[in-house]
Amino acid sequence: MVENCRFSRSLVGRIAVAASAVVLAAVPYAAKAQTDANTPYNGHQYASSADYSSSLDWKSYLRNDDAVGDGLGGSASPTPQYGQSGNPHYPESTSRWSHVALEAGVGFTAPVGNTAHGWETYGYNIKAGAGWNFTKHLGVLVEYQWNRDKIPGSTLTQLAIVSGSNVPFGGNVNTWSFTIDPIFYLPVTKKTGAYITGGGGFYRKVTNFTAPVLGESCYYYCYIGYFPTTIAHSSSNQGGLNIRAGFYWKAFGEDSNAKLFAEAGYLWVDSPVASNSDPYGSGTSSLVPVTFGIRF
Repeated sequence: MVENCRFSRSLVGRIAVAASAVVLAAVPYAAKAQTDANTPYNGHQYASSADYSSSLDWKSYLRNDDAVGDGLGGSASPTPQYGQSGNPHYPESTSRWSHVALEAGVGFTAPVGNTAHGWETYGYNIKAGAGWNFTKHLGVLVEYQWNRDKIPGSTLTQLAIVSGSNVPFGGNVNTWSFTIDPIFYLPVTKKTGAYITGGGGFYRKVTNFTAPVLGESCYYYCYIGYFPTTIAHSSSNQGGLNIRAGFYWKAFGEDSNAKLFAEAGYLWVDSPVASNSDPYGSGTSSLVPVTFGIRF
């Protein structure tokens, strides 16, 4: 019985000694592993597994990753596209030049009111302008317009009879202007819309009377004949007003600044009445110009 107890105590002692030896041998390796985990490798610090358990560290990691991605050329961050420059005042613009407005047009002109009472008949008009678009809805234009109307044949016949001329008269009325005209756009779809514009400025009206006069004309060769020659004219400078409305169509694409337009308006010119110094004055002029053109 005594021998069995001694054998059991001897076996337990041996096991304890062996376990102690294993623990002592493992301590240096554990210390080395801890040191390696906190040692930079190629400039990067490796954190322990406990560090990744924090949600704040994950958020910091994601923010750092986004910051790096923003600096790369292939970043997936959204960038402004054409027509989305981030300018709240003029979304279609991509540069300062996109605000510049240009226009050109031609059409026909009809007299109304006092002008239609024997002084003028149908003619044509030419218009050009430039300005600035403050927003996609509002702009301002400085416009030049030239209207040329004929004088009715009945009026010219009466003048020829009164003057004792045995040849028929011809004649025309030219009204040209420089005006400042704000313009307001009303988009209906991405490619179509309406607009209204109007303003005032300087107007000059010139009335010309012509008669066939014998003379010589030379182009490729010279020949004798009767040619319309101005025999009298009347001119005046005054102020005037206009108002117009029209429709536009972006025929070249919804992102294009070019617009085809058609408009009609009312033009009033404060021209003088007939007087001793100006026997051909017709008084105030009222015209309805209809114009087709392109605007940028």
